[in-house]
Amino acid sequence: MKKHILVVDDEQGVREICKDFLEEEGYRITLAVDGQDALEKMDNDDFDLYLIDMAMPKIDGFELMKLIKKSHPLAVIIVLTGFSSIEGAIKAVHAGAYQYLSKPINADELLKAVDDGLQYSQDLYGPLLKVFDPGEESAAISVKGEPTILRGFTPEEKIAFLDIGNVISFQEGDNIILDSDDCKDSIILVESGEVSVWLSNTTIDYLQKWDSWREESFIVSSVSETKLRAETDVNIKYFDRKVILNHFAGQDEKLLRRFIINLVNCNYLKWRKSAQRIVMLKLVTGER
Repeated sequence: MKKHILVVDDEQGVREICKDFLEEEGYRITLAVDGQDALEKMDNDDFDLYLIDMAMPKIDGFELMKLIKKSHPLAVIIVLTGFSSIEGAIKAVHAGAYQYLSKPINADELLKAVDDGLQYSQDLYGPLLKVFDPGEESAAISVKGEPTILRGFTPEEKIAFLDIGNVISFQEGDNIILDSDDCKDSIILVESGEVSVWLSNTTIDYLQKWDSWREESFIVSSVSETKLRAETDVNIKYFDRKVILNHFAGQDEKLLRRFIINLVNCNYLKWRKSAQRIVMLKLVTGER
């Protein structure tokens, strides 16, 4: 089966050049005129590799790359950049892109990057998927429209637990408070908006409504090595460890055990996924 490549560029000439070069090599090519067009095409088709221009209207290449990585963490993305945006292309590589190519497009460089990227995906991501993919475990605890940490709770029990949280609002671009005296022993829950998770300069996860973080703080007090950043305006609910314990003190002991099991499962699966992102990025960049 032909490998399917999505080329995203607002310049028709660049799109057509990439299409001609790659189709001659036997690849199946789909073209998108901008980021929004690319997302719509992704709703209806699957792709083995993405070629994305960095400078585009509406949704730029960096933002499009992040959206692709949210739904397809193993996506192989090559960014196209003009001389003035090379710094942005390097930033994209650190955030998960496989490689960047400078414009004007050179046929040999393009074909080598695509060939290498697809071979890299086949040699590396296949085994990594088997090692890190949560599979049925993840499906077993993932429930849309409710916090996974409250799986198995009745509607009344969920409402009662959510009521003990303390909400703090953050604006787009803000760092989410994690290690202040008031928050260091708190589990956080995204009530609305989107949040990115960073370890050093690497994006390791994205959180959306009802996603939780810092589940381990309920079991052991520690300073977090991860940083959270608001990708949109967000409301974050903090659940202090002592407040949680007081809440469950008046409940059936089985409910606390169920809560702890949910925390352990969430933390285990989340860090497997984060490890996958970190390993892939280190192998791409050659960092140790």
